[in-house]
Amino acid sequence: MRSFSESLNISLQYGIQNTAKAGRNLPLQMQIENTEEQTFSGTLSIVLAESGKHIVTFSYPVVVEGKSRKEIDKSFMLSSGVNQLLLRVENLSGEQIAYRRVGLDISGSDAELLIGSLSNKGDPISFLQNARVNEGLLKTRVLSFTGESFPKEESDLYLLDMLIVRDFDLSSLQKEQRDSLKRYVEHGGVLLFSLGANGNESLPEEFSSYLEAPLQFQNKVLYFSKDGEGEEKSGENLHAASVSLKGGREGEFSEGIPYLSVYPMGNGLLSVLGYDLLSVERLATENSDYAGNLLMEIYGKNRLDTLSVSASERSLKQYWDLEELMNLSDLSKLPSIPFYFVVLLLYLILVGPGLYFLLRAQNALRTYRPSIALLSLIMVLFIWAMGIGTRISGSFLSYVKLLSIGADSVDEENYINLRSSREHRFSMDIQAEYSVNPILKGTDYTGDLGTLLKSSDVMRTEVEQERDKSSIVVRDGKAFLPHYFILNKKVPNKIGKIEGKVHYFSGELSGEVRNNTDYVLSDAFLLLYGRVVKLGKMEKGQTVDVGKAESIPMPVGDFDYLSNALFSGNSKNFIRFILGEQVHSYFSDARFYAVAREDSPGFTKVDGEEKGSGKNLEKYGLTIVHASLELSRVKDHLSEYSALSRDPEVESGEFDIATNTMNPMIPLEIRYTLGEEEKIRSISFERMDVTGDTLLQNFQGDMAIYNNTTGGYDSITREDGVLSGERLKKYLNEKNELRLRFVSRESTASPETRQLLPMITVTAEEEKG
Repeated sequence: MRSFSESLNISLQYGIQNTAKAGRNLPLQMQIENTEEQTFSGTLSIVLAESGKHIVTFSYPVVVEGKSRKEIDKSFMLSSGVNQLLLRVENLSGEQIAYRRVGLDISGSDAELLIGSLSNKGDPISFLQNARVNEGLLKTRVLSFTGESFPKEESDLYLLDMLIVRDFDLSSLQKEQRDSLKRYVEHGGVLLFSLGANGNESLPEEFSSYLEAPLQFQNKVLYFSKDGEGEEKSGENLHAASVSLKGGREGEFSEGIPYLSVYPMGNGLLSVLGYDLLSVERLATENSDYAGNLLMEIYGKNRLDTLSVSASERSLKQYWDLEELMNLSDLSKLPSIPFYFVVLLLYLILVGPGLYFLLRAQNALRTYRPSIALLSLIMVLFIWAMGIGTRISGSFLSYVKLLSIGADSVDEENYINLRSSREHRFSMDIQAEYSVNPILKGTDYTGDLGTLLKSSDVMRTEVEQERDKSSIVVRDGKAFLPHYFILNKKVPNKIGKIEGKVHYFSGELSGEVRNNTDYVLSDAFLLLYGRVVKLGKMEKGQTVDVGKAESIPMPVGDFDYLSNALFSGNSKNFIRFILGEQVHSYFSDARFYAVAREDSPGFTKVDGEEKGSGKNLEKYGLTIVHASLELSRVKDHLSEYSALSRDPEVESGEFDIATNTMNPMIPLEIRYTLGEEEKIRSISFERMDVTGDTLLQNFQGDMAIYNNTTGGYDSITREDGVLSGERLKKYLNEKNELRLRFVSRESTASPETRQLLPMITVTAEEEKG
C-alpha cells in the first residue's frame, strides 16, 4: 500500500501478512521515502474513528533525510469497529504533505480464531483454514510462516490466538524470538508443538523439560474415530509418540494411549501433539469434525466459548466493566450523607424553636427575623466550606495499576480514566516508556475519514509521542465525560520479588511466602483454584508461614463474591476488576495478590518529577502487586488435581464451568473426564458454603453418582466425602469417567439464582520413570 505526493511516498504493511484482529495489538511497518534533496521534518499521524462523533489520532515526530527512506515501526491496540486508518504526514507548519486511507482486513462481527503455523517450508495446514468449530460459533484463519517471515517482535505474536510449530528447529530463531514464545504463552497464547519425524528437535529444552518421559517415536496405527455399533475400526498409519506433560491433561487417545497433552502455563496453554498434523490431512479433510475435536481438546469448552464471542461484544464488555470500576474508584469525593443530615437537623432545631426560645428569654423577639436571615447566611457559608473537599475544579484521574512481577522483568499495566470538570482542552503527560492505547466502545464507522477530520463538531483524542514523553490531549470533550486508556510498560525487575513455594495436599497447606519487594504490602492473599489463603499485611523482607494462615474454600470464577469476602471499601472493586481481567479458566499455580500503597501512579512523572498537567492533576487509584508461585500437589508418589482441569460434558441441564454452578430449575446430569491414563486412587467432594449472596447459593438437593455395575444412580450424602478402593471402582468406567446427577430442591430453586456444585478432587498415582 503506497501513497504519493510531490515529495514524499508512504508505504505500509500492517498486522501479520496484512491481517488484523480487533482487540489485539496492531503492528504497523511504514516506510517514508523523501524524493527531494532537502531534509523533511514534520509529524506522522495515524487517524482512526470510534464513531462519527469521536476521532482518535496517534502522532509521532518524523525526520527523513533528502533522497532517502525512513523505516518506522509502530503499534497500537486495535479497537473493535475500526476497519480503516488514515495516514497523514504534515510539515512543521501543519500543512498536509501526504496521506493514505487504508482499509483493514479484519473480522470484527464474527468470532475468529487466528492461528499461526511455523515450519521450515511454510506449509499451509489446509484443513484448519476456515474451519467452523465450537458448534459453528468460531471460524479459523491460518497464517503460515517460515523462519525468515516469523514475527521478530514479541508484541506481534499477541495478534495470534494459537501458534503451531511443526517440522522446525527453534534454535534457528534469534534468542529474543525464542524467549518471546514462553512469554506469549504466559500472557494467554496457546502454543502447540506438532511433532513428526524430527520431533525431539522441534521441542527445545525449555519446553521438553515439562515432559513426564522422553518421547519414543515409532510407526503405529492410530484410531481417531469413535466406533459405532457394528462398525469396524479405521485408523491412520503414523510416525507418532505418546505424550504426557507434568501436571497436564491428556487427549487424542488411541487404544488408551494419549497423543496430546496440554499444560496450563500462566494464562495460556502449552500443548504437545505426538504426530505431525500434515500426516493426517487426508483424514481431517474427509472427517470435518477432526479440526473441531482437536481444538476442543486443546482449548477446552470454557476457553472456546470465551473466544466464540465476537470482537464487538468483548470490546463492549471491557468498556462497561471499566466504567463500573471507575465510577466506584473515587468515592472519597462523595459527601458524608449522615454528617450532612446531622448538620441539617441541628440547623432546623436552632433556626426554629431553639432561636425562638433563646430570643424570648432575652426579650429580643423583634430581632427574630433578622437573626434567622443571618443564621441562614452563616449556614450557607458553612455548607459551602464543607463541600470544598468534594468539588473537582479541573482535570482528574482514576486508575488501577497492576504490577506483575517475574524473575527478571516487571509487566506494568495501568487502566485509567481521564476526565475534566469543564468543557475545554485538557491533557496529561506520560513517561515515554509507556505504550498508550484508548479503550473504545467499538462503534462501527464506515464513512470517509478525510471528511470527518474537517468536521468541527467531533471530539478529538490525540496521543502525541515525543522523544522524552508522550501526551494525551482531549479536545472538545464534554464535562465529566470518561476517557479510558490502558498504559503498558515492561522493564527489568529492579523492585524485588515475591518468593516462595506452596504445597497443598489432602486439605493441608504448607510452605512460605516472602516479600522481597520494595513495597509494604497489605491485604495479601494467595489464590488457588477453589481456595484462598489470607496472608494479611507483609512488611519488606517479611516471611509468612502459609500453613498457619487462614485458608477458606472459595467459589471459582465469582470474583464479586471473593472481593466482598476479603475486602471492604474501594479495594474490593479494584481486586474484582483485576481478577476478572486475569483469570478466565482453570490454573495450576498459586497466584499472589496484594495492595501496595503509592503516593503517585508513577506514569505521570516525566524526568523523575511531575510537571505541567500532571502536577495539578487530582489522582485516585490503587496499585496491585501480582506474582505466580509454584504449587505442588504431590505427596508419597500420589498427586492431586481438580476434576475441572478437564472440561466435563453436560448430558442434560445447564452448567457453567467458569463458576462451577448449575441452573437449579433444571436437573443436571454431567460426566467428568478424570483422565483415561490416570491410575486413580480416590475422589473427594468438597461442598462450598457461601453466605450473604442472594444470587449465588450452596447446592441444596439430591446428589447421585452413576453405578456402572447396576446401571442406576446411587445417592451421595454429605458424609460421603471420599470415595476410594473397591467402593470407587463401580463408579468409574474404563475411560475413568464419572457421571453425576444433581436435582435441586423445589423450595430453593429460582430462575435468578445459580447453585454451587461441590469441588471434586482426584488423587492418582504418579507415573514412575
